[in-house]
Amino acid sequence: MRVRALISGAVGVVLVLGVAPPASAHNYVVSTDPAEDEDATTAVEEVSVTFNDVVLDLGRDATTVDVTGPDGRHHAVACPELSDETVSVPVELGGPGEYRVAWRIVSADGHPVSGDFTFTYTPPSGTDEAAGAAGPVCAPAGAGTGEAEDAQGDQSTSGSTPPAGVLIAVAGGTVLLGVAVVLALVVAGRQHRRRQDGASD
Repeated sequence: MRVRALISGAVGVVLVLGVAPPASAHNYVVSTDPAEDEDATTAVEEVSVTFNDVVLDLGRDATTVDVTGPDGRHHAVACPELSDETVSVPVELGGPGEYRVAWRIVSADGHPVSGDFTFTYTPPSGTDEAAGAAGPVCAPAGAGTGEAEDAQGDQSTSGSTPPAGVLIAVAGGTVLLGVAVVLALVVAGRQHRRRQDGASD
């Protein structure tokens, strides 16, 4: 009975401390440049989004930043760049008006996150106006917009690969469980031998 109690206690401790996966949450935006709803009155050469945690670099299908002008033209001139928590893209804006920034990333917990914001562009008189492009300059590797969305959707389904942290925690918990059981058996064996020695005396 005592052996069973020791083993049960060890298993309980390991389950609580060893194999519980780390808490995770989706990344969220902490700032943008230009700021949301800002009236930008100077030349804007780059648009950036900064998050509370690092952004996973999983390729051009996973990270997108699209900037569209009041005429529906696309004004990002290259693929977005990642720098820890910040995603940025160079832009050449057109005429004044409201610009919409639509972004999509894979957050630190391994799940895709997307959102958008707008800002108003009121450039100084005489500022060059870029014509923009009919479609995004940095198209997903899958070529088709629908195909890229399907790829992102697959990442958020229940059948997706668990984040690395969860796998490491489970593996570590399994090892700890084995060690705890062995230690419990050793302690129980020593106690049993002591009782036998006491009885023989």
